[in-house]
Amino acid sequence: MQQIYELSRDETPRVSAWHKNNNHFHAHFHSTIELVYVEGGVLCAMQDGVSTLVPAGYLIVNSSYVVHSYSTPESSRIIVCTVPLSAVPPLRGQLSRSRFARGIVDARGMKECRRILTMMADPANEHNTLFLNALAQALLAFLIERIGLCDNTADDENDLIKRVLIHLQEHAADPINVAQVAAHFGYSAGRFSHIFNERIGCSFTRYVNNLRCYNARRMLLESNLPLIDIATACGFSSMRTFHRVYKNLTGQTPRAVENH
Repeated sequence: MQQIYELSRDETPRVSAWHKNNNHFHAHFHSTIELVYVEGGVLCAMQDGVSTLVPAGYLIVNSSYVVHSYSTPESSRIIVCTVPLSAVPPLRGQLSRSRFARGIVDARGMKECRRILTMMADPANEHNTLFLNALAQALLAFLIERIGLCDNTADDENDLIKRVLIHLQEHAADPINVAQVAAHFGYSAGRFSHIFNERIGCSFTRYVNNLRCYNARRMLLESNLPLIDIATACGFSSMRTFHRVYKNLTGQTPRAVENH
């Protein structure tokens, strides 16, 4: 299942790093810096509407508020690292005003980069906040020196997408459709759909269904509510639709998750 989160990453004010295989993560953004090192295979990364196949040895650098998503064509093995700006005070001013000059970096000659990320993703260091913050600061300073920073540039379409993603997060449970949301933001349905598909990498309907399924999964795991109540709370018009969409997107039925 393609997971979704929007600004919720900013609610976790600590450095985190972990290994992940065959990553699929839907379009999202946050002020937190996100780094993804591809250890093996190939990862498809989309950054502000630009899709790139990223091979092993390369680093994906997502600056603050870059809209990004991931998918795995065949297989991938990665290290993910998230760094809230509050965790690196000496660099916070620079990184809040600017973005990294490149979003995809050939890190095969940057042994320091992989070494630091490997240490950060070691479970033994998971709760050593001071150590993780120091490593994160060293890594970001290294990347600033190696690839540089540039000024944030205005992008009307990207600003639109950020506002749309927030709107969908807030209204996913409502009976929304592409025409309604397009009109809300002052666009025709056709033009809005084109921008959305190009920037997010999937259709409006698929994105909303993924968001609803993500919210449903969380409720299935964390509550004892009847399935019909969960379906309604997440914006599905009927149990039949809930079952069909959830199974199509996740490969499981809602009841299988409920009984897990």
